[in-house]
Amino acid sequence: MTLSQTARRRFVDAYSHMLLTSWGDEAFAARLNGSDPAAAVAEAGVELPAGARVMIVRHTAEQIGSAAAGSGDLEAQIALYEAGLESGDFVFHVPDTPVIDNEDLDVEDLNAVSAGTTYCCCCCPACSSCTI
Repeated sequence: MTLSQTARRRFVDAYSHMLLTSWGDEAFAARLNGSDPAAAVAEAGVELPAGARVMIVRHTAEQIGSAAAGSGDLEAQIALYEAGLESGDFVFHVPDTPVIDNEDLDVEDLNAVSAGTTYCCCCCPACSSCTI
């Protein structure tokens, strides 16, 4: 079964919401990994038919793209969802919460990210930002 563009967009939005919620809400993550993952998936907005069987595959960020994590890309997850719509057996890949490494950032990096870059507000050669 191939999803329409609208159904595909709804699924991607709901799946993304499910991932983000599982990473930021421990209670939701516990429900997702608990005895009734279908209820948690539906709570996140993923449309499931009545009686759907849901399996959550957890893996680390390092495993994304490996055999242990399936292909780890969105297209593969969409294909798994489409297959689930036909069979009633849904598989959702949920990577562990990503860890943001900020140890290598220095003050200059942070300034560049936090609007520390100066932009020339005019095109005159007397401007201090110009390098004429």
